[in-house]
Amino acid sequence: MVYFMKTPVKTHTIIKQLPLWMCCTLCFLFVLVAVGVGREQPAPVVSRDMVWSAFDGLRHEIYFSTQEKEGEWSPPLQLTDSNADNLLPCIVTMPDGKKYVVWAAMENTRLQIMYALFDGAKWTEAQVVPDLPETATMPFVAANDAGELWLVFVGNDGTRHDDVYSTRLSQGGWSKPEQVNASNDVPDINPFIEIDQDGGIQVTWEGFRNTGYVFLFSRWQGDRWSTEQPIPTEDRESLQHNRKQVQEEELPDFVEDRSMLFIRTNNF
Repeated sequence: MVYFMKTPVKTHTIIKQLPLWMCCTLCFLFVLVAVGVGREQPAPVVSRDMVWSAFDGLRHEIYFSTQEKEGEWSPPLQLTDSNADNLLPCIVTMPDGKKYVVWAAMENTRLQIMYALFDGAKWTEAQVVPDLPETATMPFVAANDAGELWLVFVGNDGTRHDDVYSTRLSQGGWSKPEQVNASNDVPDINPFIEIDQDGGIQVTWEGFRNTGYVFLFSRWQGDRWSTEQPIPTEDRESLQHNRKQVQEEELPDFVEDRSMLFIRTNNF
């Protein structure tokens, strides 16, 4: 569900299936596959990272596995151990090889975004993304060549329907979350963020407009997000074509629950 205006993006593959019964707004499943948009011949696969949420009998925890080229997936590594239900994970590799995993954590009725860092040797303890709205869920991350981590998510300040927000992590810490979509009284959900080869940053999401949900996008202008625009009709068919069932992906036996699974293919 990632859309770009004729600008090639960094080549990777994403497979994500989101059970939105945990996400406050809608109830449906989908899978996203975005393969090197704008490139005719993707770069060779270097590695693949997989994160997923699985129920351990008490709550949902986040797990990680990696695959070097065409080799075997590494044994699953549990990243969380808390009293929260940990859901909807997403992973990205930074230019220096470090990895960030983000996810939504639900404890009692509170939803917030957590993250953990792999520094090349070990994973850090989970931390909360600061300055979030009252509730926050549906996280998605991307990294640029400057080493900034960009995060988009769905947030609700308690006064109206869900909105799409962005924040970024740099050497100075996390920026204050900014609303991406136009202010309205309807839900905006399912955000995805991509960074093209020139450093352009774009968010794509679904918003309820008029009588139903439509695909929308906005680009970062350096100090603000551009006015939201609908994705042109001629591109919607190919956008929908990229949605596939995760059952098509061959996975190791230790992944028993595919309902909250994210795979990113690294080509660098």
